[in-house]
This record gives sequence, C-alpha cells and structure tokens, in this order.
Amino acid sequence: MIKHMHDNYINAYEWFMRADDDVYIRPDRLEELLRSVDSKKMWFIGQTGRGNSEEFGLLSLDSDENFCMGGPGVIFSRETLKRVAPFVEDCLRHLYTTHEDVELGRCVRRFAGVSCTWSYQMQVIFYHNQSGYSAFTGDLKQKEIHQAITLHPVKHPEHLYRLHKYFKSLKIQSNQHDSLNLERDLSLSLTMLGYEKHLFNTSSTNYLSASSEQHSFFSNSDFQEVPMSISSQPPENLNDVYEWEFMSSSLYSAKDLNPKRRIGSSLKEGLQDVIVEVMELINHFSKQRGRLIEFKEIMYSYWRVNPLHGVEYILDLLLVYRKYRGHKMTIQVRRHAYVQQIFTASYIRDSGTDVQEIGQFRRKSIPVHKQIKHALINLHRNLKPFFEFSGKKPDEIIHFILPLSGRYKIFERFMKSYREICLVPKELTTLHIILYNNIQSPEDLNKTTKLVKSTQEEFHNCEILISFKNEKFSRGRALQHGVDNLKTQDLMLFVDVDMIFNKETLERIRLNTISNKSVYFPIVFSLYNPKLFGMDILAEKYSWESVTLIDDYNGFWRQFGFGIGFLILFREHTLKTIQCAWM
Repeated sequence: MIKHMHDNYINAYEWFMRADDDVYIRPDRLEELLRSVDSKKMWFIGQTGRGNSEEFGLLSLDSDENFCMGGPGVIFSRETLKRVAPFVEDCLRHLYTTHEDVELGRCVRRFAGVSCTWSYQMQVIFYHNQSGYSAFTGDLKQKEIHQAITLHPVKHPEHLYRLHKYFKSLKIQSNQHDSLNLERDLSLSLTMLGYEKHLFNTSSTNYLSASSEQHSFFSNSDFQEVPMSISSQPPENLNDVYEWEFMSSSLYSAKDLNPKRRIGSSLKEGLQDVIVEVMELINHFSKQRGRLIEFKEIMYSYWRVNPLHGVEYILDLLLVYRKYRGHKMTIQVRRHAYVQQIFTASYIRDSGTDVQEIGQFRRKSIPVHKQIKHALINLHRNLKPFFEFSGKKPDEIIHFILPLSGRYKIFERFMKSYREICLVPKELTTLHIILYNNIQSPEDLNKTTKLVKSTQEEFHNCEILISFKNEKFSRGRALQHGVDNLKTQDLMLFVDVDMIFNKETLERIRLNTISNKSVYFPIVFSLYNPKLFGMDILAEKYSWESVTLIDDYNGFWRQFGFGIGFLILFREHTLKTIQCAWM
C-alpha cells in the first residue's frame, strides 16, 4: 500500500493517510490540522503506541521508539513517503512481530529517521475507543468525540451513519449560529446608519441572498437582536419576572409543584451540552497559550427558562488548570460562568403546507410557563370524569400491608380513615399490620393493640391481623414479612401510616392492577402542615372529603411518591418482570 501510493500519487498530493475500514474521519477537521503543519518536512502523525500491557516489552522497541497505531489512522508527509517507499521490501524481509502498524513504525524510524508524534494532543484527535463493538453506541455528546478528527473503531454501518448524522448536525448548528451573528451585525449596522426598522424588516428585502422559499430571519428581528448582556431582558411587569431554580445534587424550585426533586433527564442533557460548549470556548486558544483547562464538576448552579427568549444559567464550576509550557503546573480552580441560550423562532411544519411562525403565541399576555403551571394546578378538576367508574366493580380482595413503629397519633388517623372507607361500606379488604416495638415510645405498642382490638370488636367480620416484630425497624423487611403471609394470587397494597385514600382509590387499584401484566403506582399528593395555613378543620378531621384544596399553596405532587407510600401488585409479581401502569 505504501509503495503503491508512492509510485502512483507521490507528486499529486502533499499528505497521505493509511486508514482501516472501521475508522470515521472528519475531513474538514483533518484539513484544518494539516494546513497548520509544514508538509515539506518529514512527518509521521498518529496516536502513539508502545503496545498493550500484555505486549509491552515484547515488540523489540527501544525505550525511545514507538509506532503510530493503525486503527485511528496514520498520516505521512510527502517527504516521509519518499524516504520510506524505496525500502519497503527490505522492511518486509526483517519483521520482528506480526503487527503491521508496529513494523510500519519501525520502517519509518529506520529509513526516515522520525518517530510517531509524541504528543498528548494526538491521543485526543486520533481517538481510539476501548469499548470495542460497543464503541459509539451511547451518548455522542462527549468532549472526546467533539475534539476528535478520527474515531475508531466503528464496527457497524448503522453506527457510522449515526456518527455522520451527528457531526452534520453540529455543522448545521454552527452555521446557524454564524448566520445569526451575521444577521445581528447587519441589523445593528443598518440601525446605526439611520435606516428605519420597517425598511429592512420585510421578506422582499433579502440581504443574505437566501432563497425565496426560506423564511427571512428579519421577521423575528425583535427576537434576534437580543443584546449580549447578563440582564438581556429586563422585566417590565411582574409577569415578566422568571424565578431562578437552584441545582446541586437535587433541583430546588420555588415555582414548581414539587419544591425538591431529582434533576430530570432533559435538564441533565441540556446542562451537559452547555458544559461541552463552555469548555470548548475556554480551550479554543489553549494550544497557543500552552495550557489546558479540564472540567471536573459543577459545585452548584442556577437556571431559569423564558419561553419567549431562552435559557439562562449561572454555573459554579470546578476546573483543573494544566499548564504544560514554561513553568508547568496543575491546580484546581473555581470559576463562575454566566450562560445564555437564546431561542430562535418557533415554527410548525405541516405536511403539504409551508412553515409558519407561531407569532400569536409570542404575543400572549400571560407567560407560557405560568399558563402550564395554572393548568397543572387545576388538573384534578379536569380529570374528575376519569375517576367516575361505571359498571360492575372487580371483586378482588385488597390486602393492605402496613409497616408500623410507634406513631400512634398518625395510626389513629389512619384507622379512622380505614374504618370510614373500608369497614363501614364493607369493602373487600384486609389489613396486615407489621408492628415493631418502638423503644422511644413503648406505650404506643399497647395503644395500637387496644385500638385494633376495639375495631375488631366493633366489626366482627373485619380481617385485621397484627404481626409483632421485636427487632430494629426496617420498612423493606416489614413489607417482606407481610408478603410472606399472603397467597400467590393475592392483590397487595403497600401503604404507609401517613397516607390518606378514598373509595375511588380502591376502584382504581382493582382496575389498574392486572395479574401477570401490570402493577399500579399512584402519584401521591403531599400536604404541608394544615395548621400553618389556617386549615384547622382539616387538621382535626383528616378525612378525604375535607382535602379539597389540591394546589401548590397547600402541598405538592410527588412524582415518585410510590417509594414512600403506595405500591400495588399481586403476590406472584415479586418473582417476574412486569409492566407498570401509571395513573
């Protein structure tokens, strides 16, 4: 191959590349690299190798010798190829190993007098993924992938197309950003020259020679010309004020129905994109400055989203500063980053119709996020028809499994609710109480037992069972004890003592829990302390009928409330993989 390139193309090209069939190459980035290098000199460029841990010391390489790994690609300058090609046959007669890239590196070293580039940067731009057949199958939004010129190995054709589409999308984003900056500069220049906005805010005037089918960006000039500043959109009234949300290991929000929750996958992905772009911007001139800054972690951050304008971040970043030129050093530093991601116009693409901007949504007097919030707060009223079931109800017995340790006052409230909803209407339910002896409040054990006995005496046909446990309280072990007391086909309800439910809850449990097919995870609404909000009647009665104010002033929805409250499934589901029904 080397001799063939030399004999047929040596005078036609300045650079020659040896590549495997499982490597993806970014030609634009490769051209940018090679144009910065003097092609008249001898170069042997690639990712430096010395052999893996099993082969190290067995490749007949001296301490100062190396080779360019063949997988990510090897680049020769014309001068290097001229020196090596006449001696290829001699190199083939003196092989020390069966590795082609090792012997090629030895041949180049012997007859051209150069080794593979000893540079950390080559390990980054000639990127070899150690995952083998799983390489490039996961998230592509990684700094290694963004920095790479060649990526190896790509073992499946669909992964190659996936990489290609991803890099094309990055190129499109870059071009759109450059176009946006040009539009802003042009609009600002025309304004400073004294032109009225309406003169160049028309689709008939096209300064950037866009095709007639394309939408003119100037139709969004008010939106596009957001000045670059920390306070780009000063609020004019109270509705224009957008609250900041705090992020550390969790997300803390003053405007959401759930004040503390996990950071969602979409926000994590957006934050990761921001970090990648910020670090690329910081390290854009790293090579000229002889330093490299690496991202380590986010200490804390704030973010907010304005549906009309974009997303803003305040990031407290922990970085690693590495200086490799002059006085070398490696230190950790903390820096604040203020980031704005401006939204472009919103469009609807409908089959057979032109793309139309959603201008009417931008002129809403109430911000979009507050409209959504208002709709969520009143969601329980809109969903009321779904909770009104008709026809014959299923007749499965629901077995309540209740772990309990102390907390007599709360248990008293639970029993009052259980009495009104299950015992008086003679619902098909049983209650299995796994009772632990609480050392801190031993009197609760006797009170709980007496309350259960009095209830059993009042309702002779009720099935309320108590299992006493004299060990350290564990909710998981308690639930397992309750499960062990049931039969295979029994319908179980895992419940905490501080939960309130109603008769419709039992109907939904029976309808949504299907043997061998689905379990039921209700979403729980958590109340704040009613006494703090003047709801003394609610604090005393604790019945479902009094809980009429389901909004963010009285409590919040727990997206993962089943972890602390409800879980409904059949006994046999503990041994099988099943589908979850969310309601």
